[in-house]
Amino acid sequence: MVRRNKFKKRFGQHLLIDKNHLRKIINAIDLKPDDLVLEIGAGTGILTKELAKCAKKIYAVEVERDVIKQLKTNVGDIQNVEIIEADFLKLDLNKIFDKPFIVVGNIPYNITSQILIKLFGEIDNIPSHLWMLRKVFLTIQLEVAKRIVADPGNKDYSPFSILVQYFTDPKILFKVPANAFYPRPNVNSAFVCFNVKEKLQKVKNPALLKNIIRTAFQQRRKKIINSINKVFTDKKVLTQKLNSLNLDQNLRAEDLEFEKYLELSNSL
Repeated sequence: MVRRNKFKKRFGQHLLIDKNHLRKIINAIDLKPDDLVLEIGAGTGILTKELAKCAKKIYAVEVERDVIKQLKTNVGDIQNVEIIEADFLKLDLNKIFDKPFIVVGNIPYNITSQILIKLFGEIDNIPSHLWMLRKVFLTIQLEVAKRIVADPGNKDYSPFSILVQYFTDPKILFKVPANAFYPRPNVNSAFVCFNVKEKLQKVKNPALLKNIIRTAFQQRRKKIINSINKVFTDKKVLTQKLNSLNLDQNLRAEDLEFEKYLELSNSL
């Protein structure tokens, strides 16, 4: 049971208290006896206890001191649970794992993008732990989840969609209503699976690719020939490159899949 007078909102965390959705999450993760799991935002240990029944070891990360007291009371005696009192964003995952692992988390909404970048990195800054990371299961804000899984041509498609999809194949498994949490958030959530890709597409110049994507989306309603003209001032050369790649100059930033951005970057 959550001691509601003790729980603070300053970390933006909402504890899952609905048993039906807790069961759905456990079933969706489908842990095996040899699995190593990192749980981000363990809270009071409601999910931690269920994870511990299925996996080899759970590393339960929690930063809020008052909640940690309850976490220790609830799961401190479970042999295969190790509580890590720390800010996840400051953890060196290579010091915790030297074998493949899975990440599970009901994460604070206000640092979702920071957590995902910490886990997967960026196109020009890939973390060494990525090659040990197998799958990630996160409960996040529904609107953010929609942006992450958005396809080209969708209004939710963004540079962040491209970034996450470069590293993973994300999928919304199911929605989680606001009343499944305490404190109750003002928005609905989604439980998302991120299947980490075993092999990443080769990028010749990661910084250039990142710059092209960012610049294109800064003026997402402009034609691609005009929006990325800031990166390549010679419009004639850019036109030739687009033609050689069979890219329609009238397309806009949100119409191009990652592969097209990659082709354009690699050709330049």
